[in-house]
Amino acid sequence: MLDSKQERPEPAQTEDNNPTNLLLRNHEARIDELEKSSHKTIFKRLTASASASALLLGLILTFVSLYDVFISKPEADRIARLSQFNQAVNSAAKLRQDLIKMSLDSTSPQLQIAMISAIGPQILNDVATARAILRDLKSDDVGIPQLIILISEAFGVGDFEAAKTFVASAVAKADVTPYLHSEAKRYEGRLLYAVANPVEGHKAFRAAMDAVGDVPATLPSRAYIFADLIINEYSFGDCTNGSADFQSYSEMSKGLSDQPRQQIGMMLKLALLQMQGRPCPPPETLASIVPGEQMPVPSSSSIPELLNAGKPQNLGTNFPLKEDTSASRRAPKSPASAR
Repeated sequence: MLDSKQERPEPAQTEDNNPTNLLLRNHEARIDELEKSSHKTIFKRLTASASASALLLGLILTFVSLYDVFISKPEADRIARLSQFNQAVNSAAKLRQDLIKMSLDSTSPQLQIAMISAIGPQILNDVATARAILRDLKSDDVGIPQLIILISEAFGVGDFEAAKTFVASAVAKADVTPYLHSEAKRYEGRLLYAVANPVEGHKAFRAAMDAVGDVPATLPSRAYIFADLIINEYSFGDCTNGSADFQSYSEMSKGLSDQPRQQIGMMLKLALLQMQGRPCPPPETLASIVPGEQMPVPSSSSIPELLNAGKPQNLGTNFPLKEDTSASRRAPKSPASAR
């Protein structure tokens, strides 16, 4: 009887399925592949990786373009606008200096009027340019001293709308010294008086005084602001407050040293003397605020622009014409005196 479990014969090993031959052929194929790649030139290698290089270059150019659009160009535009703003401020200040110098040097009323007529539109243009650029600038780019120049020039040419813009920007600044904040509030008070709002104007002047502090070291600054308030009160018909504040100033000025008391007192005196004939008559004790000084004869000549600072008006009225003191205008001597 045959055994049911017969051993199967092992398949004969040929050259194709011999493990040794398979390993040798695989090894030879790998060697052939390496030899083929060794014959590639540098250009062929670069060509093979061109897609990766193009992608990397595209990314670099994209980042450079984004940096230029979102960082470099806006910063360049900001610097250009700031430069134009500063040019407008400096131009207005230079024109004002030239006008003051001319008014002090020239004795010809015709020349002074011609100079005022020529300079007025230039200042208006500088103020309008600065106002247009200001809205595009950051708050930190513009300081209160620049704004004060523009406020003063806007007052001088009667552009109260521009003055409102500059005053609002100056008052809104918080990270400034007490003195600069005081100046911003003082000019706000001037503007409010000029637009017939004496109640808020009085508050703004008081806030300016409070900003510098009520200590002996700041007494001259407080006295100057107080004198400016009184000038505005008398200029715009706030007679009751003006009279009361003048008496308060008289008491305050007694604590000043001689030089600031003399300077501020003379400024206030000359300014109030110009207002004779207006609704608010000058105080009867006006002479007392400048010790040792006699009451001067009221005159419209040679009074500094500072005395008119509380009365924003047109450019011509800020610079009184000097009287002609030339020999041709002097009275001839009598025959008796000639002998």
